[in-house]
Order: sequence, then structure tokens, then C-alpha cells
Amino acid sequence: MEKFPITIVVPVSNDERIGVCIDSVDEDVEIVVVLNNNPSKAVQDIVRHSRRCKIITIDEAGCNLAKVFNEGIKSATNEKILLMNSDCTFQPGLIREVNWLLDIHDVVKARVVFDYKNYSHYLVAQCRYLFHHVFDGGKNLYGPGLSFKKSISSMVGGYFFDERMGWGEDGEFSNRIISSPLNILILEKNIFHGEEGIVHDLKVAFKIGKGSGIKNREKGLSRTQALVADMGHVLTDHRKQFRLAYIHGGPILLIYFLLWKLVFHAGFYEEMLKRRSVNGG
Repeated sequence: MEKFPITIVVPVSNDERIGVCIDSVDEDVEIVVVLNNNPSKAVQDIVRHSRRCKIITIDEAGCNLAKVFNEGIKSATNEKILLMNSDCTFQPGLIREVNWLLDIHDVVKARVVFDYKNYSHYLVAQCRYLFHHVFDGGKNLYGPGLSFKKSISSMVGGYFFDERMGWGEDGEFSNRIISSPLNILILEKNIFHGEEGIVHDLKVAFKIGKGSGIKNREKGLSRTQALVADMGHVLTDHRKQFRLAYIHGGPILLIYFLLWKLVFHAGFYEEMLKRRSVNGG
């Protein structure tokens, strides 16, 4: 099998689905697995026994996904990078296609399909579908399946993920890429995302809100400015998110999306109420 000059970066802590993720890699490529946040022995054994992975370990307590991905990218020996999550699998042929498309484009993003086994999973899947496929015309580059050349760093501020944020780092990186002159292609091929429950999804919403709050606080945005802007978003729905949620999934999805936004803003304002750090870091 031909070895492709692309590196897959996957962070993992205690998600044993990492084994299925690794098994879905259908090409001979470098796989960098970043063990972080006190990885379980079961996960460590799965990764080591696969014999396919370059293993990086971050010993710090807690999970700062921005730092985890940055360390994985730094450890990659290839110029081409493909980011992945441990709870996801590749559609056959996707890695091969991404590899050759990165010879033409600066950034390539695979679609994400969200799995579900019950109604609560389905509701989460539909909410995430809004963020990935509906809002902003489906052009956002969130989550797994984002690939790029390391050289794009100079075009997006000189760095990949903002380590001050911890969570929500992919949305902030996505915004910088979209605002740049980089050549972006969104694929029709898919990353398949494992099912997630409502409690987990809302915990993620809170953490993403905290990450966004940190970013905005350090940029000097005042709490009053943030509150006025948020009230404007709710009252006018100028981004059409609420009506799109209703159109796509009816009143139940709209209610869940509102709940998600409330939890997000709880995390956001928890950080905005803190003082800005002296050094801005």
C-alpha cells in the first residue's frame, strides 16, 4: 500500500471508541494520537496494541483541546494535517481524496454525519446538524474532518488553535480561516460521528461558552457590550438561527436549541464576569 504524506491527529482521554476510529483509517498514513487528561489504561492499551500510532502524551490535568491539537500538529512529520475525533470514523476513500485535494486547495473539510440510537440522541444529532450543515450556509469548518497544510498558519494569525480558549477552539479557528484568502473546499464525503446524549451535549455547550467568553474577555469586550449584542440576537434573530431551527425540526428542536444557547451563555458569562488577565494570556 502506498504511504500518503498526510498526518491524522486524534486526541483521546477515556473514549474506547478510539479503536474503531483507528480501524477506519483505510490508508497507510501517519496517525498521531494525543493522550491527554489522565487517559485510561484501557485507552492506552487500545492505542499501543494497534501498532499504527505515534503516541504523544500531555501530562497536564484537565482537557485543553486547543493545546492538545496544537501539540499533535507540531508532532506531525507531514505538511498535510487531517484532524479527527476519537468518537468518529472515516468514510472509505475519504483520506485518499483529502490527500490529493490538499495538493490543489489550502483547506479541505469533510461533512459530519451524526449517528443516533434513541430520541435524545436524535435531538442532539439534529441540533449539531444545524451548526454544521444549516447555519451560515453550511460553510462553517467545525469539528472533525478539517484538513489543511501547516503553511496556512501564516495566513491565519501565525497559529492554529487559541490555547487560551480550551473549548470552542474549532469555531474560532474556522472564523479565521473563512476570513482569510485561503482556498477552501467542502467535501461531500463524510466523517461519521458517534451518538451523544443530551447531558453530554449540554456540558459541551457550557465549555464552548466558557471558551468564547475567555476569547471575548481577553479581546476587551465589555459585559455590557456582550449583553446588548446577545439581546439583539435573540430579539431580532438577524442570523435566522431560531427560525431555521424551527423550519428544520419543528418546535421541539427549537426548544432544545434555545436550551443549548442558554447553557452556552451560562458558560460565556461565567468567564465574562472574571477580570481580564494582565498579560492578555
